Formats: sequence, C-alpha cells, structure tokens
Amino acid sequence: MSNIDLKQLEDEILSAKGQWFVVNSQTGHEDKVLADLQQKIKSSNLENEVFDVRISKGSTTTKTGRKAVKNRFPGYIFINMIMSEKAWFIVRNTPGVTGFIGSSGRGAKPFPLATEEVLRMLMPEEEVVELDIDTTDTKVEAKTEKVKGEAVAKKELKTANFEVGELVAIKEGIHAGEEGLVKEMDYSKGVALVSIEMFGRYTTLEMMFENLEPVKEY
Repeated sequence: MSNIDLKQLEDEILSAKGQWFVVNSQTGHEDKVLADLQQKIKSSNLENEVFDVRISKGSTTTKTGRKAVKNRFPGYIFINMIMSEKAWFIVRNTPGVTGFIGSSGRGAKPFPLATEEVLRMLMPEEEVVELDIDTTDTKVEAKTEKVKGEAVAKKELKTANFEVGELVAIKEGIHAGEEGLVKEMDYSKGVALVSIEMFGRYTTLEMMFENLEPVKEY
C-alpha cells in the first residue's frame, strides 16, 4: 500500500464512531462470516450501532516471486460498534460467530481493544520478501524488508527472556492473564507465535516479546 493509502486506512480506524472488538469464527470461514455479519447488520437496521467489520490481511512475496494474501489473525473478525444490548445480541448470534474475545461469559460484555492494539492488528505489516543470494562459496538465504520498492538491511535482532517450547503469560490486551505455549519466535520483528486455548480449541496468536513473560514453575 502507498503512504497515502496507509494514512487513509489509519484515519478510518481511528475515526470510527464506536469501539473496536474482536469476534471469533471458525478458521478458514472468516470471509463468509464477515459477509453474514454485514447482511445481519443491514437487515436488523444496526447501521447506527455497528459501523465497521473487517478482517486483517497482509501480503507476502515468496522466494519464487509469487504474491499471496494471508489472514494475519486466523479465526478473528474485527468489529467497530456501540456495545448496546441489541447489537451485542445480534452480533454474537450471527451464524459462524462463536463469541466475543475478552468476555468472561455468563452474560458479561467484552472489553474493547485499546487504540494501540487496533492499529497493530489492523494496519498491514511491511511486505517481507525472501531472497536467494548466491555467493562464491555458498548459497545463503536472507530476508529483507521491502520499503518503497528497495531492499534494506535486516533490523537489529530483538531479545527475549523465554524460548520456543516454553510456557508464557500475556501481560496486556484482551488476552491479559492467559497462558500459552511459544511455537515460533521472530527475532527480527520481536514477535512470538503463542498457542492459547480459546472456546475449547487452540488458536495461535502473534504477540510482541515485551508483552510476554515466562511462567515460573515452582
């Protein structure tokens, strides 16, 4: 996306009338559930209470040069709304929606996302390009970030006080206090893929290193 498009997207996210929430759907069916939500909102005359529904997607380029679009948060749909009783009931009872993230259940309404969480989750990441670089002695695979069409050097590696395979606790956000298993770590971005249990199944989340702490076993 161009800088103009990114600025427009950021303005749309920040100027939305309601608060941002996350609903859960079956992984792989996000587009259908989003369409069902949009239709349900229209047929229920909820346009004055539900203002935006979207999926967070990002583009990647493989080593072969093929462009691909991926869902950055499988199983999640982002919705901007006023959490009225009517809107809350209709959204969570839309086919394919299994619940709101951040609700303790038993009739408790969910917590909205903080502004920084919304931007981190909905703003597209910089496109990553994987390159095969031939040297005189060996073939080395390197990753560079594509910025304004030019390849630049990799960023300084981040550090963490936990490793892959360890149990960590989430410190902030809608999953604060929950524990999960670290599946992968990206030291160039400072993010970890953490598997947590949600609605009776395991879901993988992308979390910043600084928002995780190792769980001490005594």
